[in-house]
Amino acid sequence: MKQDDKNPQMLIAKAQNGNLDALEILLKNTEKQLYSILSCLSVPESELGDIIQETLLKISKNINSLKEPKNFCAWANKILLREYYNYLRKNKPKFIVIKNDISECDDLENIPDNKRAPIEDCIGTELVNVIRNSLSKLNEPYKMAILMREFDGLSYDEIAKITNTNVGTVKSRIARARCQLKEYIKPYME
Repeated sequence: MKQDDKNPQMLIAKAQNGNLDALEILLKNTEKQLYSILSCLSVPESELGDIIQETLLKISKNINSLKEPKNFCAWANKILLREYYNYLRKNKPKFIVIKNDISECDDLENIPDNKRAPIEDCIGTELVNVIRNSLSKLNEPYKMAILMREFDGLSYDEIAKITNTNVGTVKSRIARARCQLKEYIKPYME
């Protein structure tokens, strides 16, 4: 991998100038992030690939419309969110199925293991499972907001743009999600 391949802004600039190799690398780098977000939502495993593929297709078709390369992550997440909402509209369930086990969330697996003792390892694994199960209990708007904030590191402004809400709503959703998570996790912390 060349040094330019690690710099997203350089890849975006090259892709906007018609470099298909740069676009391909950019899309491959973005795919894992998109999958991580989408896999934590109430989407059947069989549909994940289709939604991500549509998102990547729209990113590639509209890369030239991106004015600020530094906003690529927020822009890509906004496209993903639109595709997710399109999926929900097309597949209007009579009830929403929330995954009880969101073991697909790659970011939770990346918690570093600093050579803990077996008992600490067991407690750490248990805590990850508790967090996953707690996340799965959140309402969709809260779950989306907290995932974008905590796992993607997006700012409140970026989340507001992606979700077409104001910053106050985003802050409120994240605060409520944190409170709910705290309540879900509280029995395990005593």
